[in-house]
Amino acid sequence: MPPSKIKDWMVAGLWEDMDQAIYSANKLKLLNGAYWFWLMSDYNRNNPRMLQVLVSQGAFDYKLNDKHFTNKQYSDEKFACYCGIWEYRDGKVSDLVHDSCDCTVTPGQFLCVTESGYEISITNSFPSYDMIVKNRDLVVTKFRSVTSKFNGGYVQNPLVSYPSGIAYSDDFDAYARNSRGFQYFVASKMSDLFATCEGELFKRDFKGSFWLERSLGFGSTLPWKIVMVNFSDKSRLWYRYFPSKILNYGTPLEFIFDDMVTKKRYHFSEMKFKYTGSNHGPTMKLGPGVDTIHLSASGDQGEKIRLTAKILDRHLYRYDVARIKFNYNQLVLEVDEIEAVVDGTDLMQGKEQTLSYGEDAYFSL
Repeated sequence: MPPSKIKDWMVAGLWEDMDQAIYSANKLKLLNGAYWFWLMSDYNRNNPRMLQVLVSQGAFDYKLNDKHFTNKQYSDEKFACYCGIWEYRDGKVSDLVHDSCDCTVTPGQFLCVTESGYEISITNSFPSYDMIVKNRDLVVTKFRSVTSKFNGGYVQNPLVSYPSGIAYSDDFDAYARNSRGFQYFVASKMSDLFATCEGELFKRDFKGSFWLERSLGFGSTLPWKIVMVNFSDKSRLWYRYFPSKILNYGTPLEFIFDDMVTKKRYHFSEMKFKYTGSNHGPTMKLGPGVDTIHLSASGDQGEKIRLTAKILDRHLYRYDVARIKFNYNQLVLEVDEIEAVVDGTDLMQGKEQTLSYGEDAYFSL
């Protein structure tokens, strides 16, 4: 089968916009996977909180964290899959939901109801989405993504060669991606919004960073590493690295810093990444003995960046399919040190980093 036919068989064409991505439920084919994901991270440094929601749909059944989950597609709008919610509060990660759920996706409305009675919903349109998590009649969180308008449209991401459009909001306080094709001959597609949010979390006013992602395709199970540092002035640092040069167009993929003061995006390359621990030497592999991330890079125009971040706690989604495990680690981070210099100017001047986030995903037997 020619590569173009494989692409058509695996995944349909690129989503037209993020609303179409969020409010559509593609019927999955063999090897496909799909998910809806959002992450809220607190700007408040006093007992900061984080909340993560994952709706994970597969073309076949699987075990996740030693529990069996059944995936069913009832119609073009209804399906059953896995729903997970975890929170970081009082210095630790804890699961709120690890359940099967029934989901309904219609234009302008995404709703999942779990076995334990939680409701997860997304309404409204890009970029101002309304998100609600309810435990029966109790509202766990209710908030809206907050950003200026997007009037500039998408442009091709200069860091990658596959089709990947990126767009910036008018005030540079948010950006979005709409991309397809992480791999040479197996297609995937993804839409993201990186913004801020305001609302309520566990009966407390909440303001923080917000990441909403919708993904479809086999490429959503690639190994990867991510570090996302949040700043209270809405600046963003984003590092994403795919260690496999065989399964995608090259590594590392991208390292960017969006600065709200200069209203510019800075690109970095020549990246170095390692973990360390109190009794563990430098390593690229995430394990129980590591507790610190070290990251550094430079840019073509003299940009330099370096950071050290402590792993405060971690959450693991371990998928088990045919005795092959996909380990999706999510890390709550606290940045100890960070330096970012461009043309002799300290971009960190006056900035306050807040609760941050990382991922490390890999296969194992």
